[in-house]
Amino acid sequence: MTANGMMDPMMNRTTNLPGPGDGAPQDISMGGLAAGGTARGVPEHGATGCPAATRAGRPAGDALGRWQGGAWGALGLVLLLGLWQWGALALGPFVLPTVPQTVVAIIDLFAAGQAVPELMTTAGHAVGGFLAGAVAGVLLGLAGGLVLPLGAMTTPVLIAILGTPPIAWVVLALLWFGPGGATPTFTVAITAAPIVFLAALQGVRSRDPRLAEMARIYRAPPLQRLTDLLLPELADHLVPAFATALAFAFKVAVMAEVLSGASGVGGGIARARAHIDLAQTMAWIVLVVLFLLAADAVLLAPLRRWLRARGG
Repeated sequence: MTANGMMDPMMNRTTNLPGPGDGAPQDISMGGLAAGGTARGVPEHGATGCPAATRAGRPAGDALGRWQGGAWGALGLVLLLGLWQWGALALGPFVLPTVPQTVVAIIDLFAAGQAVPELMTTAGHAVGGFLAGAVAGVLLGLAGGLVLPLGAMTTPVLIAILGTPPIAWVVLALLWFGPGGATPTFTVAITAAPIVFLAALQGVRSRDPRLAEMARIYRAPPLQRLTDLLLPELADHLVPAFATALAFAFKVAVMAEVLSGASGVGGGIARARAHIDLAQTMAWIVLVVLFLLAADAVLLAPLRRWLRARGG
């Protein structure tokens, strides 16, 4: 190894990087190194059984994997619908409506012009609270992971908040803000923030110290350290936390709407309950679940694809 070479700690190969005393800070391509790639100026492996030789086969393999995953997911939904229909026939319409009755109720909600406005209201409460909680959780987690005393102080506080039942936050929010849109949004945000905080904190604390040392030696700019090194390592922890927080966001938003009397899917469920309309109640539940899946596909599926591509 030359005087200006450095051994990549993750790949155990020499990369031709300028030495730390060669002048201005160098672009050390940490994003590629952190992902197990190659540094600039280092040729990729040839067709010798190494990653470059098998890269051409990845698209077909990825497409097959996605197809198989989609097929198994569709099978799971079919089994769920079958179990639902069996339970409706076994228990009777006063306990559980059948699948066709629920479909008819969904069509009626759209025909009456109720479905879209109420779904948009709930989406605003859930997604708005989720984004506010996610931003707060990421910032607090980064600060707590990088500044150990701050992390030690904030962790028990956020765990206590996470352990507080959401219904308690709904009651407090009703007293603070009154009935309306602020109550569901606040409840969602205060529920999502601790989930994301703990994931971000764990991600910062589990980052590879060798890559951080490499960045320090080669004097990488702070912005490059953040975008090429810290955030990609955090993504492995944050993406599952985001998925959990988003699911909780819709559940908590609907619950807060039911209890606070706010408009939205929760308000629709409250009206259906008042009329003892089980089919319409199930219709609202199905609609909000489908909307959650759509929101997950729009907001989080691109992050999952990026993680899979980064992992090779």
